[in-house]
Order: sequence, then structure tokens, then C-alpha cells
Amino acid sequence: MNENEVPGQGPDQQSAQQPQEPGQQPQQPAPPAHQPWGQSPYGPAVSQSPYGQPSYGQSPYGAYGQPASQQNPYGQQPGYGTPSRRPGIIPLTPLTLGDLLSGSFAAIRRNAAAVLGTALIVALIEIVVSVFATNVLFDATYSIILMEEGGQDPFMGDPLTNPVFGQLFGSIALLFLGALLAALAGIIANGVLAVVVLRSAAGLKTSLGQAWKLTGRQIWSLMGLALIYLVAGAIIFILFIGVIVGLVIAAVSEDGGMAALMGILLFVLTVASVVVSVWLYIKLVLAAAASAVELKGPFKAMGRSWSLTRGHWWRTLGIILLVAVIVGIIASIITTPLSMIGGVFAPLDPTTAMEEMMDSTRWWTLLSVAVSSLVNALALVYSSCLIALLYIDYRIRHESFDLDLAAAAEAAGAGDDERFSTVRDVQAAAGTDQLVPGRHPSGPSAPRGPSGPSGPSGL
Repeated sequence: MNENEVPGQGPDQQSAQQPQEPGQQPQQPAPPAHQPWGQSPYGPAVSQSPYGQPSYGQSPYGAYGQPASQQNPYGQQPGYGTPSRRPGIIPLTPLTLGDLLSGSFAAIRRNAAAVLGTALIVALIEIVVSVFATNVLFDATYSIILMEEGGQDPFMGDPLTNPVFGQLFGSIALLFLGALLAALAGIIANGVLAVVVLRSAAGLKTSLGQAWKLTGRQIWSLMGLALIYLVAGAIIFILFIGVIVGLVIAAVSEDGGMAALMGILLFVLTVASVVVSVWLYIKLVLAAAASAVELKGPFKAMGRSWSLTRGHWWRTLGIILLVAVIVGIIASIITTPLSMIGGVFAPLDPTTAMEEMMDSTRWWTLLSVAVSSLVNALALVYSSCLIALLYIDYRIRHESFDLDLAAAAEAAGAGDDERFSTVRDVQAAAGTDQLVPGRHPSGPSAPRGPSGPSGPSGL
């Protein structure tokens, strides 16, 4: 042991007690053991804390002795030029199944006028055509019943001059027209609501007129997309009709071998058409959103959807099937009681005049058709919102689209909304009324951030 050492003291403590040479600055005592984050006696630190330490010597954890509950362990968070990670209805990360389902409801609540107004437009188109077609069909049915009661054959004579044939074919044509218009309105609604949902993801609210104005001339592109789908469906329908006609001819000619062959062909064609139709639908399900948001023509929008769904076919199919089941159950709960009520109030007395019974059935049927059309329109807009969120999700996964959404949110002055932006009313900055995130990309996406491949990838 050195003669200058004191038992029980370490070298550092002893050095602090040693006498100083003349002219030498007195050494500073070591900081207390209970205050490790105080001012360093050894000069400035080499690097500052990555959490934004305010200045040299100032603790980022508050003053000594401050209660831990009042201290921020990370100091003041830096902005880094980006807004918070949830400015709108969804987090700016790859979306889970819960994000998709809740985000769709949040989009409807936050933009009730735009979403429900679009649903009402679609419902009115379907209601007008369907109710008119159903009414004509009831007239034809009533005429047939009256002619049979009078001993006449309602199907005798020239089909071109027989009013019964005219009413029947007219009602069928109107129902077919209603289906076409409903399909057309559905695709247009997909595009319009995609714009609404993208703006909601950035914390921007959209009115009904604003939604249709922002879609603008892309409605013609959406109509072209619907026309392509209808032509493809018509080709498949014609093939079915051809096979069915061949099967009937073979059965009438009593050619057992030909009938069996046509039956097998019909079965194979049915299975193949269903499989191909489902596969194509999933691959092209994002085409309307791509057309409306990115201002693409029908074929380019289809190609865009094809590329975005690459590697996500089964996931997309599962989500859409799940939503279809949920929506179908809800629609059945609403419409089934109405049909049952109509049956209860129908006249049961056999002596009741046919006209009275037909009138009662007619009005209940028309009411049921109208309510069903409205429910279908509501189901359509919810599904459209979910498809728009799938479009956002796949762009985030493939293209770091969260950076575009964050930039749009920053331009709108949108902060972080922990309540899914269903209550907060963001006051948009000047110029954001025409803002659609991702519509006018400024160039290649920046390097991938936390929402890249390392982010959550499950449902």
C-alpha cells in the first residue's frame, strides 16, 4: 500500500484530496452518485442526445428532484419535417383487417354528405328503373290471369302484336337495363368514393359536390371501364346461351351422345367461367380507384390494378368475401322482415277479388324493391370505401405512398388524430380543396420509411 493512500478510499477520491501545486487550478469534485445526468465536469459532450437535448448542461429529463410522472423521458420530439403518423382515418402504415373495416366506417362518418349522397344517387337510379320494371311485370301477370279466367290463351297470336308479350319482354328488358345502370353507377361510385377516402386518409373532409367535381372528366373513363366489363360479361353470357341451345337441340333430336357431350361442355364452361371471372375481378378490383385518383384511362387503370394486386390476390379475395358476407347478412336482416310483413297483410280470403289481391301484392313488392335498392346502395358505398383503402394499402406497401399522404396532411395542417378523424374537423390550408393525394406525384418516391417491408403485413 502506498504511504499516501487512505484506507477505505479509492484512487479517485484520494486524488481529490491531494494538495495542489502552486498555480494549478483546483480540481472539480466528482458529481454526486445520485445525479448521473448533471453537468459533465469533463467539458462538452462529443455528441448530443438524439432526442433533442435543448442545450449543453441542461437535462432533458427536467430539473433534479422533479417527479418522474412529470418528466418526458425523450425531451421535446423533433418534427423532422413530417406530420404525425395518423392524420386521418387510418394509420400511415400497411393496413390490417381491423384498419380496413374501421377505416371504411370512419370514412362514411367523416364524409357523410359525400358518401351517403353518392349512395342516394345510386339508389335512386336503381329504384326508378326497378320499380318501373316490376310494375310492368305485374301488369303483364295480371293480364295473363284475366285472359286465362276468360278462357283465352294469352300466348296465342303474333308475339309482335300481342300486348302480353310486349309487357313481358318490356319488363325483362327494363330489369336488364336496371342491372346495367346499377353496375355502371357502382363503378362510378367506386371512383368517386376513392377520391373521398384518399382525402380522408390525409385528414381532409370532402363534400358531395366537391367529390364529383374532383372526379371530373374521369367519369367518362369510369364509364368506359364499366363498358369493358359489360362487354366481357356479354361474351360469357353468349357462350352460355350457345351451349344451352346446343344442349336443347341435342335433347330434342334424341341424340344421347350429343346431349351428354353438350351437358359436360356446359358444366366445364360454367366452372371455368366462374373461376376466371373471380380471378379477373380480384385482379381488376382497384381499376376504378386508379382511374379516378391517377387520371388514367380504362386500360391503363386495369393495368395499374393488375400490378398493385400482384402478390396480394388471396388476401384481397379473403377480405372482399368477408365483407360481402357481413354486408349480405346485414341486408338480409333489414329486407327479410319487410317481405314477411307483406305476406302477413296480403288478403287470404279466396273470395277476394283478384284485382284487390294483385294491388296489395304489387304495393308491398314495390316497397320491398325500393328498400332493397337503398340497402344495396349503402352496401355498395361501404364496399367502395373498403376497396379504396385496399388501393391505399397496396400503394403504401409497394410505393411508400404514406409519404404522399403525410405531405398532403402537412399541407392541410392536419395533426395526429387518435380517434380516427371521426370527430375532429380539420381546417384545411389554402389550396387543399383541389388536393387529391397521389394524383400529381412529384417524382419517384423517397426512400422507404418505417411503413416499408418491415411494417406489419398481416390482415
